[in-house]
Amino acid sequence: MSKLGAAERQAQIVDLLSNNGTMKIMDLAKHFQVSRETIRRDLIVLNQAGTVKKWFGGAIPVYDFETRPVDDRMKEREESKAKICEKAMELLSDKSVIFLDTGSTLLCLAKMLKNASGHTIISHSIPVINELIGSDNQLIVAGGSVNQRVMCATGAQTIEFLERIKVDMAILGSSGFERHKGPTGNTFDDCQIKMTAIRNAQTSIVVADSSKAGYSSLTQYASWKEIDCLITDSELPDGMKRRLEEMTSVVLA
Repeated sequence: MSKLGAAERQAQIVDLLSNNGTMKIMDLAKHFQVSRETIRRDLIVLNQAGTVKKWFGGAIPVYDFETRPVDDRMKEREESKAKICEKAMELLSDKSVIFLDTGSTLLCLAKMLKNASGHTIISHSIPVINELIGSDNQLIVAGGSVNQRVMCATGAQTIEFLERIKVDMAILGSSGFERHKGPTGNTFDDCQIKMTAIRNAQTSIVVADSSKAGYSSLTQYASWKEIDCLITDSELPDGMKRRLEEMTSVVLA
């Protein structure tokens, strides 16, 4: 690789983090064939500009700790998400009571459930409920204050409602789990809702594409041992798969 100017290298660092999630300083230095100190200086500049965040010997894209609009996320890894959701559909029993979480993978699943019938589907996600309107399923909206960025109900009312119901299956998303021993969310409210759903579900399933294994997120909402199954795609690194299988069942779509 030919030597790049600082500005060009920094722009490429942002692109790499956007595509790969968290990266370590040593890996960035190797990629650009420069010293670690050069990368540290680049990350200081990018961190001050608000473009990336420095994180324990590496860097993460700014949106790792933020929730981007679901429409943006729907365009990413569409094929992987579709395969994951097809696998999740295979696990559903007839006339199940299902809690659906927020997120682009759950919205993909809702599109498939629209063609199913006989289920009772509970969700605090406005896009998920909107997608299912007109289907032959009973829909129940968990109310609360509206988070307009994520387009979901949140807060004490949502949690109180979910505490009163029991479901056959809770199907949940995850923001990233590289440095955690369980699936994560980006806000404490989001994590409390997920924790409540798990407590009141006979079976808990996390659906997340393999890129989430390279992302760091804010708060772990459960240990993998509390999750019955993780459904992900076949690009999950072997080392990560082995570690996860020590704690939960891993199904590759």
